[in-house]
Amino acid sequence: MKKFYICLAATILLSTAGCEKYLDKKGEIGLSEEDVFSRYEGVKGYLDATYRGLLDIHDWQSQLLQRTSINALSDECGSLVNNDLNQSINIGDWLLKPNFGEIGYKAIAADIGTEKGPVMANAYLFLRVTNKVIERAASVPNITPQQLDEILGQAYFMRGWYYFQLIQRVGGLPIYDMAYTANDNLDVPRKTYAESNEFVISNMDEAIKRLPHKWNDIETGRATKAAAMAVKEMAMLYAASPLMQNNLTSTVNNGYGIPQAERAAEYANDMIKYATSNAGGTNYRLMPGSEYASIFYHSPANNSPEEIWYNMNAGRRAQSRGLRVHYIPQYLSGGTGVDAAAFNNPSQNIVDMFEMKNGSNAYPIEDTRSGYDPQKPYLNRDPRFYDNIIVPGQKWGINPNNTPAYQELYVGGRDLDNVISNTSTRRRTASGYVSKKYIWEAANVTANGYDQFNLNTIYIRLAQVYLDYAEAMNEAYGPTADPKGYGLTAEAALNVIRNRVGMPNVLPEYVASKEKLRDRIRNERAVELMFENHRWHDLRRWMIAKDVFSKPIKGMVATPIAANHKTIANKSTLQFNYRVVDLLTEIRVFQDKHYWYPVDQNQVNDQFNYVQNPGW
Repeated sequence: MKKFYICLAATILLSTAGCEKYLDKKGEIGLSEEDVFSRYEGVKGYLDATYRGLLDIHDWQSQLLQRTSINALSDECGSLVNNDLNQSINIGDWLLKPNFGEIGYKAIAADIGTEKGPVMANAYLFLRVTNKVIERAASVPNITPQQLDEILGQAYFMRGWYYFQLIQRVGGLPIYDMAYTANDNLDVPRKTYAESNEFVISNMDEAIKRLPHKWNDIETGRATKAAAMAVKEMAMLYAASPLMQNNLTSTVNNGYGIPQAERAAEYANDMIKYATSNAGGTNYRLMPGSEYASIFYHSPANNSPEEIWYNMNAGRRAQSRGLRVHYIPQYLSGGTGVDAAAFNNPSQNIVDMFEMKNGSNAYPIEDTRSGYDPQKPYLNRDPRFYDNIIVPGQKWGINPNNTPAYQELYVGGRDLDNVISNTSTRRRTASGYVSKKYIWEAANVTANGYDQFNLNTIYIRLAQVYLDYAEAMNEAYGPTADPKGYGLTAEAALNVIRNRVGMPNVLPEYVASKEKLRDRIRNERAVELMFENHRWHDLRRWMIAKDVFSKPIKGMVATPIAANHKTIANKSTLQFNYRVVDLLTEIRVFQDKHYWYPVDQNQVNDQFNYVQNPGW
């Protein structure tokens, strides 16, 4: 009998399992298919494997991108080690790369279904798992109505989620609503994106009917009613986007789909009303600027009030290694090997998107009213800048002798010297910045506080729902109209997100047209959702990636004015001359064909009805 591997973390096959936190334990157990569907615990464990394979952007070997953040696909981030992402994906070499992270759709048996598997490879596997569960769950002996609802609710949710992961990357696909066998006709044509998206929506509707408002503490981390509502609105916003208006043979920008934008606004409004009404005692809320860091890492809680759908870590990840290779420079990481040397640094491109406050207003830095001074570039910026970016000379961490350490990615500084001299990084160029969003000061080799906080991979949080709503409302009705009586215009929704961190309203001139507000909504998404694996997909769905990547990825060269800067203990007192430069190793090749990933060329060759994406 064929073996199915069940994530032990989610099974309750042993009498002691009930007292364990959901997803806390590690390991796998093999069961036959008949064993799986012979009792509730078996089918529950089988379905729980779909949680284990969720994308974890903080894992050091996520999708086997090996020490490179997925965010380095976009213009918000650069990577400091050579690997598949910057040697193939960033230069546009995507075809016939089936095992590559992000663009691949296959994996070796040991990796598929785990954090190492490419998103699409895992998605295909788990579509089969969820289809089997949906087909057979009702026949499980002695399953109660509540248990059946919980199983089917999660199965429909995961089927919709993983199908959405596929279509947002490759476009419309066949409707995978059954577990195919060798006797089935596999030569089925691809659907349009709109048709495929309706399959996502229908699955989320089925999930919403069945999933609970919240789970008990032991089960925290599972999909909820709110998660299904949030995925539903996000999927519809994607379906409204310019890229998704194309058929299977075209890649042109004809603007947003207005009917889809109207539906996206409706679904996002449903989610906002659900959250603000505290339905089911869920306690979702936007977290203010004073709590901003706690959105992303927290203790002792496993999640924050702003997280709606997320991959809960709960101690499963080797967190110290993930933080070291993704976010922490070599000195604070400790050692000289590739794990210590690797980190991913924010670009000047994303730094420049944080507005500058001047009086009671805030302006883009290129606006002369902002008062921006290129030699005082970090003064009076959007408060989120200081929660997201560590700048040259800033105090961060501690030295082995317990004195303060500093970020030294400046000319002659320890951190930049390490990048230049280390054999693992010397072929790359540092941007001058460190991402602060997912790290805390004790996360360094001296304090060894890597596990001080819980850090999840967040897919959707409440702030994103407001931004999704703002985008959908603006495209459907314009900046200031609310014809459906939702109680919130596009402008107002955008200001909710800004005001809660101490940013003033958008300037009145930006609500003069949907085109003007569109630019500010997109900028707000870049700032608010920085490093959350949205920017790359946003650039593609908006069909602006080709233009964005026609401009260089940039960094900052900070040169200390004091010649004796190495002898000055308090580096935060240093003054610098600043110069923006192109990061010549951060190449982005993007043509029209790259808006969609290629599908499996072997499948195209072997089947009459399955077509390749345009340009591939």
